[in-house]
Amino acid sequence: MQNDLFNKEKKRQLSLTPRTEKIEVKHVGKADPGTVFVMNKNISTPYSCAMHLSEWYCRKSILALVDGQPWDMYKPLTKSCEIKFLTFKDDDPGEVNKAYWRSCAMMMGCVIERAFKDEYVVSLVRAPEVPVITGAFCYDVVLDKRLDEWVPTKENLCSFTKDARALIYKDLPFETLEVEAKVALEIFQHNKYKLDFIEEKASQNPERIVKLHRFGDFIDVSEGPLIPRTSICFQYEVSAVHNLQATQSSLVRRFQGLSLPVHLRVTEDQTQSTEESASA
Repeated sequence: MQNDLFNKEKKRQLSLTPRTEKIEVKHVGKADPGTVFVMNKNISTPYSCAMHLSEWYCRKSILALVDGQPWDMYKPLTKSCEIKFLTFKDDDPGEVNKAYWRSCAMMMGCVIERAFKDEYVVSLVRAPEVPVITGAFCYDVVLDKRLDEWVPTKENLCSFTKDARALIYKDLPFETLEVEAKVALEIFQHNKYKLDFIEEKASQNPERIVKLHRFGDFIDVSEGPLIPRTSICFQYEVSAVHNLQATQSSLVRRFQGLSLPVHLRVTEDQTQSTEESASA
């Protein structure tokens, strides 16, 4: 149902571009500055541009800056623009880190929504924007009232983690789709928390546009751009569940996780040299 609506809207938007229109995209990064790509409006993406530069850009780029605005790597470009690619190793990786945290949280939302037996209602509330400095990402969830006394065990957390790692292994791309609020409201018609969130996001712009993301067949409302693919996550752990204050007679649980991207993974050699330095 949700995916049918997502696909229908995606197809409708593509049909609005009946003929191919060319745009010029100028690369303004430190390396290869001034390169100009002739791309297809509403079809070509930052990743398409990266493919014209080198394999390095395809593998390392997490986000793009399009005319200075953070942009998903798989989000179509809408006009002639300047582009710069962002990586985890930049001097200021702030936007990249935020996109990574959002993506990890969305994956955790998918895992939690599907972790319980079908007889239990699991309502995703939202992934709160947590400062990167806290070192964790979160997703707020309301579980079936019959689970109010449930206390997650270490085995439960390990099971959630295993499910998340399965998503990473599948190397799923994050698609993005900007839709009118009425479309988003239809997609999430069975989740009152998402309906409130959609109204909140729609009220922040006069066009009442809401940004959705999808990987595999899981769709969510997002706060901003995400990483290109699930496989960018390397180490990933669902580490804790906290009870927040009950709201509207429902107990909100905050699921918390930790992760490290593949680009920043610590190798055995690095770990060993660190241990040797510590013992010296």
